[in-house]
Amino acid sequence: MYSFMFAKMKQTMLFFCVAMTTLLGGTIVTSCADADETGQFTDVEVKAVKAPDFKLYSGKTVLATTMEATRADVQVNVNYFKIQDWGGGKSDWMRDNYPVLYQYFDNAPAQTDRQEQVSQAEYDFVMAYLAAHPNEGGTTCDLTTYFIQNVGSSYDTYHLAFMNGDEVHHTVDITGGNFMDFAELTGTHINDYNATWGPRALCVDIPLTSARYHDSFYNLTQENHYRFYVIEYEGKNNLYLCYDYATTKYDNGLLDYQGDGVYNDWVIKIIPADGSEVTVPGGSDPNPDPVDPEQEEYNFYGKDHVEVNLSVNDKHDEGDWIHTKLSIHVRAVTDVEVFIPVSQDYYCDADDMAIVISHSLELEKYIPQPSTETFTITNDETAESWTVSATVAFEAGGIRVTTQGMTAELQQYLQGKYGDGLTFEVWNYYNVNAIDRETLKPYLDQSTVTFTSDPTLYVNAFAALGEDDHKNPWDCTVTPPADYSVYRERTVDPHGDYDVIYKK
Repeated sequence: MYSFMFAKMKQTMLFFCVAMTTLLGGTIVTSCADADETGQFTDVEVKAVKAPDFKLYSGKTVLATTMEATRADVQVNVNYFKIQDWGGGKSDWMRDNYPVLYQYFDNAPAQTDRQEQVSQAEYDFVMAYLAAHPNEGGTTCDLTTYFIQNVGSSYDTYHLAFMNGDEVHHTVDITGGNFMDFAELTGTHINDYNATWGPRALCVDIPLTSARYHDSFYNLTQENHYRFYVIEYEGKNNLYLCYDYATTKYDNGLLDYQGDGVYNDWVIKIIPADGSEVTVPGGSDPNPDPVDPEQEEYNFYGKDHVEVNLSVNDKHDEGDWIHTKLSIHVRAVTDVEVFIPVSQDYYCDADDMAIVISHSLELEKYIPQPSTETFTITNDETAESWTVSATVAFEAGGIRVTTQGMTAELQQYLQGKYGDGLTFEVWNYYNVNAIDRETLKPYLDQSTVTFTSDPTLYVNAFAALGEDDHKNPWDCTVTPPADYSVYRERTVDPHGDYDVIYKK
């Protein structure tokens, strides 16, 4: 795996060259790397132990990738987990392959007398509350990682008229909940959810900045017909995403129904994944407390920022390999450069290096060629397109990763389409026979990041793992320029990570 087979083949060929020279009594001079008239060895090509891999995504959506479906890729961009699929509960395998699910699994809501949905008692209470409190609630919620649990529909039926001018052409009775057949959260389709039924599920990094549903009566995706309600039930505040049924259709007359202001046609319970208490979302409180400017700035998702995580993979007992995964989340109008200071001895193919060393060649002349992946992002509605790229440049003293192509227009498009900026993920591979993780990690902790246009905030991301929420020991320090200073250090409570936030 990862060129080890090719390495053995080259070792065999090198042995064959030496053996043939010996057998022929030295009368024929043979080299596996021949010099030309200038004295340069023309067939020496030093390669990385394995070519880098790239992935590009925004929000939940993978836009492009060079990776095959391998173990190295299994936990990337996983955003939606149905709890019923994990009946065996937490395990070491879950921890290693789906750490974010492992981290929050214990906070998942339990099954009830309505199986996956909230209990009958909670359903009755919520529906009665919503009927008594029309046109309330708010339209904003700052949660991005949370559990969802279906409440269901009131199944209210509406007697509606198709109008031909001022005349009623005909009427129809519509039960709203019967036609609300899927939900979207910031452009993310929530699988297996409708107003009738839905499983308990964990949503990861899916902002609640826009909530839509599909109306199958007219094959229309409805926007701006939702509210977030905080309802106290059994002494505890609970958060609910509530939809009001609306529809528009032409059928020998125009039906244009914009709802009745009672947000009970489809209700989904929203539960903070980290187990924190529900607070009133923006817009629900007519007299909200004044916002602390410092606390507002701490909410870095509301500020232009770049977030970087560099991590080493866990060790595997069989067929072990070493790679780093570099995630660069660009939520600002800037390109980014990360330098990882590791010697080429650690990232180059061992046999290529052996040939160079055995011939006393200058190492700096035999460095792998840069690896660049270019991607095109297209707005399907306007046909406008943007070209972005990521380059891995190999140097004698390290690996330099740069991103190119971020513009204000692209950032605006991505935020509107996916509710996020652009994430570049880059995998670099290391020679397991030349270095181990324990020796590699201190080099990685000297990595640095720079920007073409400095964002307001920079976040060095560190994950929390395990039942005790310990800091991932294989996450690395990536230091920003000297004019950035530490603004805050997160802890596990309430954010579920150990991020270090820098401010210029």
